[in-house]
Amino acid sequence: MPSAHKTELRVESISGEMLFGFVVVAIPESQFLELKAKFPDEGFKGQNPKVKEAVKQGITKEEREQIIEHLRLRHDTEPKFECETIVRYLDEGKEKPTFESNGKKFWIFRREIPIQS
Repeated sequence: MPSAHKTELRVESISGEMLFGFVVVAIPESQFLELKAKFPDEGFKGQNPKVKEAVKQGITKEEREQIIEHLRLRHDTEPKFECETIVRYLDEGKEKPTFESNGKKFWIFRREIPIQS
């Protein structure tokens, strides 16, 4: 069964100079509806950005550790997560999540490149 809502996060160094990859977080419909009720859409602007921020903040310590492991980062690396504006299309029937935790699904895409300024 497809998840209700996906948020894509860019995973980068604290300094913002290195891009480690991306993680797509899918949350259950019930959780998404709770967030939408708490942070209603902003009229013609669309979805309230606080919904994505709440999904990002809802990533547990254990989930962060799994993301770090799947990105093949050192365990003492403390990456920061930044919300992306566009979420890549995932066909959940063909692309299995990297891992699942607490009713959420996570797809991880590794990219280890310096960010050009």
